[in-house]
Amino acid sequence: MIEELTEIANGVKMHVNEFLENKFLDARETVKIGADGTPTSRIDLVAEDQVFEIVKKKDLPLNILSEEYGFLDRNYDYTLVLDPIDGSFNAEMNIPFYSISMSVGKDDLMNLKYALVMNLVSGKKYWAEKGKGAYFEERKLKANSEMSENLNVISLGRNIPDSVCKIIKDSRRIRSLGSASMEMAMVAEGTANAFLYYFSKKEVLRVIDIAASTLIVREAGGEVYDMKDLKPLNMKYDLTLRKNVLASGNPEYAEKIWRLLK
Repeated sequence: MIEELTEIANGVKMHVNEFLENKFLDARETVKIGADGTPTSRIDLVAEDQVFEIVKKKDLPLNILSEEYGFLDRNYDYTLVLDPIDGSFNAEMNIPFYSISMSVGKDDLMNLKYALVMNLVSGKKYWAEKGKGAYFEERKLKANSEMSENLNVISLGRNIPDSVCKIIKDSRRIRSLGSASMEMAMVAEGTANAFLYYFSKKEVLRVIDIAASTLIVREAGGEVYDMKDLKPLNMKYDLTLRKNVLASGNPEYAEKIWRLLK
């Protein structure tokens, strides 16, 4: 299945890059409201259409849950959980950090079998198969289990609570890059000590945003936590659900962050 997901990702990369090269000013045009209730840009639709085309052409035995379309029931046991472009704003603004995020599983995050996140600029991919580890290209990944604050990746903006500033001041370096799937993958490869997405008045991340990277982090020896109770995150395949999320390779460090925010 990783081979098939790679083929899909390569097809999306080719079509997205071609569109951005020739019709960049059209990329951010809102064409509809997606199934998740958020605006769908032209570039989102280009990417999603390509995924659907390949899945149907190859007759892959998968249902599809996607940001724009919603749930396409093809009467199979397994579902492709898809964010065709994670980091759409980056793509629309010519910021070279955006991905396609895909996972295959049943029902919820605890039943994922395969995952792939491809950087649509470089073409490099993170991938994982349950019980067989996580990889960047062919290099096996291991999350950083040290109790350190070398680099934390945090979503920033006007909706973060003041308590997030405690984490920022406690960290040696901070990055906020705009693609949750690739930012979480940085935890899996040990580049980042933690990934935090924590808003005060609402929860934001959907299952399509983080399903693939959740399996990648867990197969690399890290964990992804629900910020409500610091328990391992689980989410049904439901676009109406939102969560605040923390990923880390060290449970003690995750607890330290969680307590600083309370």
